[in-house]
Amino acid sequence: MKIPQQVLWVLALFFLQQLPAVAEWGIDLPLLFVVLVGLRSPVAEGAGWGFLLGLMQDLLSAGWIGPNVIAKTLTGILASMAKKHIYREKVFTQTFLILVSAFFHQTVVWLVKLWDGSAPNSGDVLWLSLRMVFSTALVGMVVSFFVVKFRRRRFDPATA
Repeated sequence: MKIPQQVLWVLALFFLQQLPAVAEWGIDLPLLFVVLVGLRSPVAEGAGWGFLLGLMQDLLSAGWIGPNVIAKTLTGILASMAKKHIYREKVFTQTFLILVSAFFHQTVVWLVKLWDGSAPNSGDVLWLSLRMVFSTALVGMVVSFFVVKFRRRRFDPATA
């Protein structure tokens, strides 16, 4: 039985997500996966990966099921729709999309929690959200560099 490559990546992401340095800075590795897969797949597949990873993240968290499912599904849809308007093999455009997606994700999570009544005060949310957005975008820039380099080498050795 062969395990699909994406499943192995997801398992590795959730393992790395638990490391103290990653968890302390709020780097959202599943979000990076959703954005990068969404850039290269149809809308239904991007939404599906967003739903699956959001559900896994909500099940592994202490909160209720919902905020990450909604936010990551919408982020997968956003990334899949953005692929029509951006060139996906540039590090800058991928990093910009990760930054926008992380901000969008945090806003949706905060709005869901605000609607639920479980949102903390806005000062704490702002600091934690900005730290998560920028640290995820910074890690996303490094990941995008290697993804773009790998894809160029794999599909067009002359441009590597």
